[in-house]
Amino acid sequence: MQPRQEDRQRQRSDDLYHTSRWTKLSAALRSRPDFACCAECARHGIVTPATVVDHIVPWPVCEDFFDTSNLQPLCDKCNHDKGQRDKQLIQRYKQTHQR
Repeated sequence: MQPRQEDRQRQRSDDLYHTSRWTKLSAALRSRPDFACCAECARHGIVTPATVVDHIVPWPVCEDFFDTSNLQPLCDKCNHDKGQRDKQLIQRYKQTHQR
């Protein structure tokens, strides 16, 4: 069985997402009442359970990966949709901030 096209093209997430510190932080945030519902859905008057913790300003654009003021709860669909938009922002950032 061949992997789906989108699975073949998906890049592995940054190593910081696979650290004990991130795992503990995201779990702690997801257990809080203010992280129970998707922030993006809520902006549209929809109540949807949050499933992930998302960087509002995407990593690597934000300066501090673990800054809780830059984190929000999202559902899977909103996280996917925002991730697609974030890719363009990250590309522009990398083009203008090359080392």
